[in-house]
Amino acid sequence: LVIDAGTCISFDLIDFNKVYRGGRISPGLEMRYKSLHEFTDNLPMISSHSDDYFIGKSTEESIISGVKQGVLSEVKLIISDLKKENEDLIVIVTGGDTFFFDKALKSSIFADQNFVLKGLNEILKYNEKN
Repeated sequence: LVIDAGTCISFDLIDFNKVYRGGRISPGLEMRYKSLHEFTDNLPMISSHSDDYFIGKSTEESIISGVKQGVLSEVKLIISDLKKENEDLIVIVTGGDTFFFDKALKSSIFADQNFVLKGLNEILKYNEKN
């Protein structure tokens, strides 16, 4: 499972035979903060925040809690459900928000912020030879 966490969070499942099994796309952290601000009349704009709250005690803390805990719940559930059907599931997290998931996910994952870029570079090298 490759999770690309950036503007959007994309989930791509590839089996051990290198067959793409499908994927999901949902809003990333910043997009969630921005949508709460833009699609409501009174909620403030919150940018990525280092603090974590399970339950907020102010509007700002509640937004941070809702966004971060919502994203974590989504990602953890997808990993958990896929592991039920794929016992040997390997999870790779990449993208600009890798740092958030690297620390927050307790399951064993491989995190590399530039994984997709490295992969594209390998494709370029391969194509140059052929």
